[in-house]
Amino acid sequence: SYRDLVEDSGESWLVQFYHDWSEPCKDFAPRWEALAAKLPPMVRLGRVNVDQNFGLVQRYRSFVRCRQTVLSVECTVPALVLVTRGDGEELHAESYRGSLSAEAVYEWVKRSLPESRTRISKLKGPRAAEALASFLQPAWAKATAGRRRAAALERGRGTELPRAVIFSSRPIADSIFARHLATRLSPLLSLSSMHVDGGLSSSPEASPEARLAHSLGLRSLPVVALWTEPEEEGSPLDKGRSPPLLLEISERPDAAAREDFVARLRAAAGRRRDGRGGRARRAGRRTCPGRVQRRAGGGRGSGDGGGRRLRWRWQWRRRRWQQRRRRRR
Repeated sequence: SYRDLVEDSGESWLVQFYHDWSEPCKDFAPRWEALAAKLPPMVRLGRVNVDQNFGLVQRYRSFVRCRQTVLSVECTVPALVLVTRGDGEELHAESYRGSLSAEAVYEWVKRSLPESRTRISKLKGPRAAEALASFLQPAWAKATAGRRRAAALERGRGTELPRAVIFSSRPIADSIFARHLATRLSPLLSLSSMHVDGGLSSSPEASPEARLAHSLGLRSLPVVALWTEPEEEGSPLDKGRSPPLLLEISERPDAAAREDFVARLRAAAGRRRDGRGGRARRAGRRTCPGRVQRRAGGGRGSGDGGGRRLRWRWQWRRRRWQQRRRRRR
């Protein structure tokens, strides 16, 4: 039913209201098929027959212009309505007013989707390798040396998300598919993009992005390079660093191929999160200083006078910490 497919699905839908006998609807049919090949799974497509679903037409009467005749209801069709879900989980509907070409409808959908607010960083410039290394560098690694770096390392170790970069011969950062990936997989990975101008050319005049792609082992474009261990230090081109996992994207993917790619990328990023347990470490990193006492079992803190002084010192620090906490309240 409409409620199960659209309202309870949590996905964006492009709905077409049509008449079977309408000539404009028959002319629009090939363009609708072209949209059905380009939009899913980012946007689902559905059609509503006006003559058989008058209650649904009444629900969208603000977007579908109709007039009641003696025998039937005649509407200005085809009418396109984009149904999306907002931040507060309420449904938003927007009608299309413009040319019925497939390109114009596609651009309108691209601008109207909630994912259009998602921005994907672009790695570019003459120093492409340095830009990639900066993107892969963990946040705690940028801290200064000394105690601050050690504290940042203790807080951040095990909490970094995997990094993924889309390498493509065309600007792909602003495409619906790239924004869909960044939005759907944001809890699992950080996504960026790199435009390899001219493709994987091996000539001496090749762009820095092309030389970087060759050094990473890329053989075709577009492809997503996934680093599941972003906490390794050093350049991505270092021999001791783990190579990225390469997931190829079909040049002209259909809806099934795009869904399969999203599932594979989600599984690859999710395996790393399940294996390292970063979420549990992040949740328990803020602890009372008194809990970090040295364990008994040898050395300075094992029953001698030095161990007693050490325990007394930590107890004193814990009392000071509790006093400051009470003052803040």
